[in-house]
Amino acid sequence: MPIAVAASFIYGVAGFGAGLLTVPIASHFLDLRFVLAVFCLLDAVMATRLLAERPREIDRSELLRLVPCCLVGVVLGVVLLGALPAQALMLALGGFCLVYGVVSLALPAAMPMIGHGWAWLAGVTGGITSALFGAGGPPYAIYLSMRPHSAVRMRATLAATSVFSIGARIVAFAAAGMLADAGVWLTALAVVPASLIAMALARRLADRLSRDAVLRVVRVLLCVAGVSLIVRAVISG
Repeated sequence: MPIAVAASFIYGVAGFGAGLLTVPIASHFLDLRFVLAVFCLLDAVMATRLLAERPREIDRSELLRLVPCCLVGVVLGVVLLGALPAQALMLALGGFCLVYGVVSLALPAAMPMIGHGWAWLAGVTGGITSALFGAGGPPYAIYLSMRPHSAVRMRATLAATSVFSIGARIVAFAAAGMLADAGVWLTALAVVPASLIAMALARRLADRLSRDAVLRVVRVLLCVAGVSLIVRAVISG
């Protein structure tokens, strides 16, 4: 319960990062497949809650670019899950998140705006990592943080992209039999009320932050997520 509440608060502030930061912690106490399945369902609730908050703020042109690539990435991720060593992929993603987060925190003013053509890379990468690690947020967050969007629009678009990504992940997990355990559903249902309260408190804080402040939160979370993935990969090895 405390881990799920912390995840919801983080998600409410930044719009991503819950699974990356909390799944490794929870996996110390529970089976990793069980944890991934529970947080997949919880992510669906949180993303839908965030999406319903400000649907008019969603940048639909970004969504149309990201979502098809994301769905392709999820399919590729499911294929890669059985073909490539997950430890190497986890280390690569963790290293990328950590390096990007550190560099962007050290040189925030130097981070350039990028064109919408980078959406295909962000979408495919996010879909792959969503299927492999239950963590599609960082690639989407990196891309949207380097586009000329307000903090509110960035979070709304990130939430909308996450809904599609998580939906595809639920289908993949169900096909793999990871959602067949009734305990997964009961655990997710048990933590939803407290998680929604944590999200509501987080949203009050997030609404008071400027775009630059939200971007700093995103960059710090990327650093923590990078370290978390690297540690998780080392432990799993």
